[in-house]
Amino acid sequence: MKYFPYIVGVAIAAFIGMYAMTQKQAAPMPVETDEATEDVSTEPTTVQPTLVSASSSILLLGTVLSHETANIYPRRGGIVEDVYVDIGDTVTKNQVVALLLPQGVEGQSAAAIGEKRARQAQAESDLVSAQSVQGETIISANQTILEKETSLRIAESEQASLLEKFVEYNENIVQMRDQAFTAVRSARQIIEQILFGSNSRAGSGIYEEDILDQLGLLNTQTRYDVIPSFDQLYSMEQEYLSASEERQDDLINQLFVVADSTILSTLSILSSTPTVPFSQSGKMTQDALGAHTNRLLTAQSSNLKAQERLQDAQSAYGRLVSQEPDLYAAYLSGNTRNATSNAVQMMALQLQNAENALHLTEANQQQIVERNKAMVGVSNAILQSEVAQSGHRQIRSPFAGIVSKRFLNVGQLVSPSMPAFELTGVPTSLAKIAKAEVQFGLPEHLLNAISVGDTVSFFLQTNDGTLHTAEVTRKSPQVDMKTHTIMVQAKIPDDLHLPHQTSVRIRITDTQTPVFRVPSSAVKRKDNTNFIWILESENAAPVKLTVSVTAEDGEFAEITGAITVETNVIVDSPALFL
Repeated sequence: MKYFPYIVGVAIAAFIGMYAMTQKQAAPMPVETDEATEDVSTEPTTVQPTLVSASSSILLLGTVLSHETANIYPRRGGIVEDVYVDIGDTVTKNQVVALLLPQGVEGQSAAAIGEKRARQAQAESDLVSAQSVQGETIISANQTILEKETSLRIAESEQASLLEKFVEYNENIVQMRDQAFTAVRSARQIIEQILFGSNSRAGSGIYEEDILDQLGLLNTQTRYDVIPSFDQLYSMEQEYLSASEERQDDLINQLFVVADSTILSTLSILSSTPTVPFSQSGKMTQDALGAHTNRLLTAQSSNLKAQERLQDAQSAYGRLVSQEPDLYAAYLSGNTRNATSNAVQMMALQLQNAENALHLTEANQQQIVERNKAMVGVSNAILQSEVAQSGHRQIRSPFAGIVSKRFLNVGQLVSPSMPAFELTGVPTSLAKIAKAEVQFGLPEHLLNAISVGDTVSFFLQTNDGTLHTAEVTRKSPQVDMKTHTIMVQAKIPDDLHLPHQTSVRIRITDTQTPVFRVPSSAVKRKDNTNFIWILESENAAPVKLTVSVTAEDGEFAEITGAITVETNVIVDSPALFL
């Protein structure tokens, strides 16, 4: 502890020295200049892409599909006793190519016969179940008919209330229309009192001198703008009073529009009217102007509410009419004795469908029972066939051709699902058109790049220096939803012999996707995505654009995307302008 003051003193001295040194380094150096300091430009550096090629190419993985290839399968399972042919041998149709040990040696015969017996027992059990289901299904169908009959009676009892609704909804429309007209007329009277000072003027036409002198003095044009709207409102109001009910339905909607236009014109006059704080002869006070404005806004709100109530009444009536067109037609004609509502019609139709379903169910269930009876007979026949076929030992070739592959050996246990031999040179119908084809998946976005009759180039994976050609003969009309590709097949020349299932590479040229060259520094990468920043021509704003990189040598990159040779590509870091 005796050294503690000494250590503290040294630490304080070191801290003071470091602080002084920092202050000295941070002190700005004075610069003397006769010219103003130039602003550093923040505009990003851009380049324009160079067109490398007007088209781009893509490599696709393909497989050689031979139409002269077929497999030989054994007719039953067993152990191979002998093999008679091998790779390169020519076989004829129905020739014996291998031999199986007798049934029972490997224990397969007893298992197969036991399986067939189990299927027979299952078929008999299914027959009993089908007969039981038949009775239950018919009972359920009869119960459905009873339910539909009850629903029909309920719908018939509710039909009378629908006829009363037509009368009720129609009366509601008339009432809402009368209330709407009252609201429009009240608005016209308020406007008239504001413009002329009273509602007792004579005649329908008005002139500019009829309007109170103090109104619209700040913009006299407003005094003339309100005249045609008011005259039209007044004349349509008189026309409405003498019009038929059908005509009133059309006029009331027009009255709402004209009334709203007249209110707005009156508000415009008031906004152009000078006011004084206290009452003066020939002048309008601020309180009076506010009162007039509130009255107009209240009248406008009343018109909107009345219009909304009328529209609601009309919509309700319209929905009822659209739901029951036949019943509405009978209501208009006055003859509703034989009229039926939609619910009655639907329930009657459902009842008819239920009765038809009963007959169909009876027939279907009977067919199911008969089918299960037939399955019992079939299972018996299969069992007897398995017993009869237990002696099949020979594996025969159903085709003529040359053995290209052998899949079995002596002593091997085989089953009917395992191929025994593969043959080539099999004369099939497809082989007459093309002995072999290249099959590959075409990406969805290149759908129009290849058509039937076009020629495509391909090469073997073991020899990419030799190009071969094939003619497109088939193109699937449907896109695979998992791979988003379209299956394409191209015919290989007959003189080019390639083994079945050989892997090849197909080169597809896309004439709609040009390739451009830009500096590698302009291409940015994030989350396995390549993108560049471009400068918009309109507002010079940086925009991020996704691209595909087809080649790169470190200095330049070849890319494809939504750009042209006139695009301004930003080569600076995005942090400089974001």
